[in-house]
Amino acid sequence: MLHRIGRDRVVYDMSPEHKPVLEVSPGDTVIVETEDCFCHRIVSESQTVGEDFDFTHVNPATGPVSVRGALPGDTLVVSIENIELDEQGVVETCPEWGPVTKVSQSCVTEIAKIHGNYVSFMGERIEVRPMIGVIGNAPADKSIPCTTPGKHGGNLDTKNIMAGSRVYLPVFIKGGNLSLGDVHARMGDGEVGGTGIEIRAKVKLTVDIDKMPLDSPTVENEEAFYLLFSAKTLEEASHGAVKRAIQFIADWKSIPEEKAYMLTSIACDLMISQVVNPLVTVRVRVPKEIL
Repeated sequence: MLHRIGRDRVVYDMSPEHKPVLEVSPGDTVIVETEDCFCHRIVSESQTVGEDFDFTHVNPATGPVSVRGALPGDTLVVSIENIELDEQGVVETCPEWGPVTKVSQSCVTEIAKIHGNYVSFMGERIEVRPMIGVIGNAPADKSIPCTTPGKHGGNLDTKNIMAGSRVYLPVFIKGGNLSLGDVHARMGDGEVGGTGIEIRAKVKLTVDIDKMPLDSPTVENEEAFYLLFSAKTLEEASHGAVKRAIQFIADWKSIPEEKAYMLTSIACDLMISQVVNPLVTVRVRVPKEIL
């Protein structure tokens, strides 16, 4: 069955308190309209994130969607079928954003126009690679702002969350309560300046349930699995992601963890997803050829 949700149904945190705006069955498809991270308040280069900007209303996520039969301990499987972009997006940077501060003395805006599979940005023609920045389920017993990543998902800003991928998310409450938003037309690993090309979109996805428990978000495409982990520091996030990869490979191949660690070291890639959110997110790419 096909369902639709408009971008007027958004939340700014992922919370067990939010009532679902839609209930679907496993195998159903949903077309989700998403708002851009600035709630479409920056639509020209004369507008910027100023001192009076309301940062409690950023990174809105459309939803939540409840999936019948999803129970705590299950895993929600979100297959991303298509991401349709709006006609223009926005790139913003400000003095305190990212690892290199004071590059600019004030906030700066660039508008990026979409032309088919390409984006026009400061005179350059760049291929679009649409991806979802925010996707997650409701936590069990607290509210987490959509700006923040974690074991529930949230602001993961991982560029592999794109059409053709499957996102595996732990379920903490009945129905899961999936929300998503913060689409980028293009974003580099790290999102070092603070934003990608932030843009409205329509996301077509299919939901299902896996009874195999999961402790943190995982992404799968044709070539690999990506094991994500978010923490306060890059070191802590790297430790968590590599530990996940070791356990994943050991379980999959039924080999000792020290052997799995060797495989992780010679065949897997430790990659930075983002370094600009309240928690850092990294991922380990585990190629399917070694599994």
